[in-house]
Amino acid sequence: MCGIAGIVDLGREAVALREILAMSRAIRHRGPDDAGFAFIDQNQRRIRAFSDASSPGSVRNRIPVLDTDANVQASNIALAHRRFSIIDLSDGGHQPYIDKEESCCLTFNGEIYNYIELRDELEAEGVIFRTRSDTEVLLESYKAWGTECFAKLVGFWALALYDRRSNQLILSRDRLGKRPLYWAKIGSRIWFASEIKALLQVPQLAALKKVNEQAVWSWCTLGQRDLGSSTFFSGIQNLPQGCWVVVDDAFPNGATHYWQTPRDRLSEDEISIGEATGMLYDTLSDAVRLRLRSDVPFAVELSGGMDSSAILALASENCSDKLTTFTVKYSDPRYNEEPFARAVAKHYNVDYRVLELPSDTFWHCILPAVYMQEEPFHSPNLYTSQTVWSTMRSDGIKVSLTGAAGDELLAGYSRYFWAAQRDNLDEGRYWRFLDNAMRWTERSPGQYAQLLKDLLKPLRHAAGWRYEPEYLNANTGAPYLKGVTHPSKLALPHRLKDALYSDTTNTLIPYWLSSGDKGLMSVPFEGRCPFLDHRVVELAMRLPETYLVRHGWHKWILRKTFEQHLPSDVVWRKQKMGFPFPYETFYRDHADIIAYILDNADNPFIDFSNKDLLRTDWQGISFILWYELFFNENVDLFGHISDMIQSKSKGPNWDYMPEFLRSCQPN
Repeated sequence: MCGIAGIVDLGREAVALREILAMSRAIRHRGPDDAGFAFIDQNQRRIRAFSDASSPGSVRNRIPVLDTDANVQASNIALAHRRFSIIDLSDGGHQPYIDKEESCCLTFNGEIYNYIELRDELEAEGVIFRTRSDTEVLLESYKAWGTECFAKLVGFWALALYDRRSNQLILSRDRLGKRPLYWAKIGSRIWFASEIKALLQVPQLAALKKVNEQAVWSWCTLGQRDLGSSTFFSGIQNLPQGCWVVVDDAFPNGATHYWQTPRDRLSEDEISIGEATGMLYDTLSDAVRLRLRSDVPFAVELSGGMDSSAILALASENCSDKLTTFTVKYSDPRYNEEPFARAVAKHYNVDYRVLELPSDTFWHCILPAVYMQEEPFHSPNLYTSQTVWSTMRSDGIKVSLTGAAGDELLAGYSRYFWAAQRDNLDEGRYWRFLDNAMRWTERSPGQYAQLLKDLLKPLRHAAGWRYEPEYLNANTGAPYLKGVTHPSKLALPHRLKDALYSDTTNTLIPYWLSSGDKGLMSVPFEGRCPFLDHRVVELAMRLPETYLVRHGWHKWILRKTFEQHLPSDVVWRKQKMGFPFPYETFYRDHADIIAYILDNADNPFIDFSNKDLLRTDWQGISFILWYELFFNENVDLFGHISDMIQSKSKGPNWDYMPEFLRSCQPN
């Protein structure tokens, strides 16, 4: 868990020291424990390492401190690292890490959960280790197996690795892209970093800063972000997940994808229910076991829902020590899952801690929230998650296990029901269709009309009618946009397997990972997601669709897997609550702030004559706030918002804000 940055000049010209220093400072919040630099001269195949003035004394004693007088002018590659220590808290985990033969240099953001197994395998081949860090294991794995090592890793990473033997720099991301690696290229020079804000410290990139109009349309119309490798900044992209690539004249072309999300599912004849539940339990259990490895205190985020409860059950089985859990309690009984969480906690005798978060603090922290996310975000609720992590951190916790991604992998959302029903019709599973329709656990009173229409569809289907792909017109969703290029119409996935594949690889999960990374690392805090272990993903994406939505239940196979391990009223509870946010109350109580934003913003992509549409459209408001900060640098607007709510709640934490943003800090 760290932050990395780098500069490469393909023409072998010297890089600018001031640029890598500025990039490192921009992500210092990601690594409060240590900092380091490496400068590489590819002409001479020479690596020089430096520590930082903020590094621990033991590091500074053995590695010279970088200053502006350092003789690094001949280096055409510069690497920077900010460390958040989780595994091997000693200075042996300092990065960029250089092996004892000085043949390779690695700067690495992430965690290799199976580093102990890999270490044992490498030691059996004669490798002698100097540290207990997963960083050294990763580097020695590369030296032993080359780029084939990436397929052996269980964990997440974004890395830059210089191999002096081949005189090449390699970039790589983990299979699902849990950690970002943004890059930009001008001429022969390439910059990359864990966050976009680091790239914006480069004068050349800042001067050419431009809005990606396609991203604006996708966001305001579909609520989708992080599609493919795109960002909201034209010219700044995210390295594709599950790949490695040599940084050479062909970059970014030539990437090798070492893993792909499965697309083809098994049939019920190929895997029985008993086999599926056994495999899901064993695979998820091993994913949890590996994620319990930590040299700092950890906890389980227990919501009371099915996914986090399953993670706690498996953590209890794999950990001999008493576990600590954190649960958020809401005053509104419609959203409060705390009683269910309490039942699970009692079942496993954990140290059960309940958080009652302060309300109405969002606008006080709007500037740091927009700055840290660096792209528009889906809901003010994102700040609620960050508050939870900050509170856990104040209790001494640095790592948590969560049930995130269970819904996306195992069809937990209501909208997956309709796709499952279409599949039942298309495949002639009429009894399955009727069974789901009559017993659907997520049905609300307003959906009975839709249910009646669907009950009549088998007759049309039998007469030869088939579903066709659905399309979304370009004007749907955001009529307040202007001057934004967009497709004339966009096909939407309508089969369940296609919807789940798209949400896993291109829409929901990439967004949750990207936005979650920013929120977590602004604390900093490490969130571990056993459902996103690639082995769990492979299994989930291969299970028959009929095991996911069955007898009217979402995530039916997960419920069957854990029905003997969790209280029945948790496993078979109807109506998913989710992570609530009171939008209606929010828009009503803060109408004055929203009106001020709309009256004082200047955005060439927004038609402000449609303010009534924007007043209750967070996607549009979030885009406006992002543009005001990153393009207009209108800190006065954010300062005025702070003034408007000074009497309502406690102010924000300004510890990690850059100097130009501190000007709007209340006195």
